[in-house]
Amino acid sequence: MADSLKYTVEQYGSHELQRVGVWDFDIANQANANAKYWIIYIHGGAWRDPRITHETFAPIITRLASSDDDASPIAAFASIDYRLSPHPDFPQDPATTPPEQLRNARHPDHLNDVRSALAFLQQRYGFGDRYALLGHSAGGTLAYQVLATAPPLGSNSREKRYEEAGAELPQAVFGFEGIYDLTGINARFGGSYAGFLTAAFGGPENWDAAAPMKYAGRYRDRFAGLAVLGQSPDDELVDEPEAEWMAERLRGDLDAEKVLLVKDLEGTHNETWQDGTGVVRTVLRILKILEDGAEKA
Repeated sequence: MADSLKYTVEQYGSHELQRVGVWDFDIANQANANAKYWIIYIHGGAWRDPRITHETFAPIITRLASSDDDASPIAAFASIDYRLSPHPDFPQDPATTPPEQLRNARHPDHLNDVRSALAFLQQRYGFGDRYALLGHSAGGTLAYQVLATAPPLGSNSREKRYEEAGAELPQAVFGFEGIYDLTGINARFGGSYAGFLTAAFGGPENWDAAAPMKYAGRYRDRFAGLAVLGQSPDDELVDEPEAEWMAERLRGDLDAEKVLLVKDLEGTHNETWQDGTGVVRTVLRILKILEDGAEKA
């Protein structure tokens, strides 16, 4: 399957980082393409690291794309870049940097870009809600922010909610090594995360309002899919309470069978995506759950 992948990069906005990489298998000629799932990824990098791009999804794609074409439940892969916040190690001069290259994003810019990218992909490829949304680190934050900011279920028709949100929600969300309580993780790490959190969200007074764990509403009012959290015990940058407490929060909102906590990912913070073994194992598990649910429907 890996040899049949076609890779393209498409722009969903005018900024150079408003782009998405797509790896597909000639979707028009795929057997049962409409019954398969897209796997869409949001990279991490603390909302600001220009070295972390959509291409960091490649190791996971390589592992996932190793089975037979027709037997695979995967239609295609996509990986989203989004505008970044300033990074002290990679300074830019606003006076001389073109606007389409300037990294000065502030929440909700990153989130708005992810939503725009999802809408772009859905409009272009027409897969609707047949996708799983993955996010590593800050990407995990963004994935769950997509849920928290979606229009309420039942308030309007599916078409009306799509019009309001610009994109349909996924059937599954998988955040791994994600940050869900901005204030909490900064406190547990002795305030050492305040720099990148402030760059992305402004002062500490803004953090709880943006944190998926501190979401003031109920996830069940906005999302009816599968919520998955993954954590490696060897992660040196994001500790286990982030995933554990977010899972507890979700279990209070969603049906128990809709929340899955996976604590056996392997490697350090970045090794989880660089190697990708545990992530791939979890994605395949997610796809099996989705397929089984579709057969029962």
